[in-house]
Amino acid sequence: MAEQIGFSLPVQSSEGIDEFYISECNKMAVNLLEDWKNWPNLKHVLSGPPASGKTHLGRIWAKQANASYTDARSLKIKNIDKIATTALVIDNISELNSQKDLEGSLFHLHNILQERELPFLLIGTGSPQFWKISLSDLRSRIEGTRNAQIGELDDKLFPLIMAKLFADRQMYPSPDVFEYLSRRIDRSFLSIYSIVEKIDRVSIEKKRPITRSLVAKIFKS
Repeated sequence: MAEQIGFSLPVQSSEGIDEFYISECNKMAVNLLEDWKNWPNLKHVLSGPPASGKTHLGRIWAKQANASYTDARSLKIKNIDKIATTALVIDNISELNSQKDLEGSLFHLHNILQERELPFLLIGTGSPQFWKISLSDLRSRIEGTRNAQIGELDDKLFPLIMAKLFADRQMYPSPDVFEYLSRRIDRSFLSIYSIVEKIDRVSIEKKRPITRSLVAKIFKS
């Protein structure tokens, strides 16, 4: 059985921050984030597959480090000095897509945080070496930062993540639904997220409880 994360967690059920399960695929990432006071240069990258809980884990770290949270896609150069006053989580760096204004803002933010000796966590999907960053100085700084990487979903975590995603939507299917799904969907965070979202939508549209027969019809449609 995968264990629950050992951080002291805030209660925010809508985002599920009070629950984060540790297994082989994310254990190393969790350990590196827990050791944040010893991060090289007080910074770290957190990366992994889509829907693998990176933002979730980043918000847990922010709570522990009294850090603020910002989205890299909303950075503006004029606001950087105001943002760089606390430890910081900077999310969605992989979504910058070589936009020069955003890259320049992030580069400036990175340097100010370093100068002020404030810890910060950089979050993005996939390996940092594949993030579309055209500003070479920024790219080299990110690629030179130690990476806490979440791996692909393992068999221990698979049923727990599925149950949690259903519960986050106040859905509690019977065991035969879980058994049916476990034989038919890929072992990936994104696959589970997508099917749970679809089941929820269809169940609401058709005003039907989540049963094995309903799920089977969804797969056939």
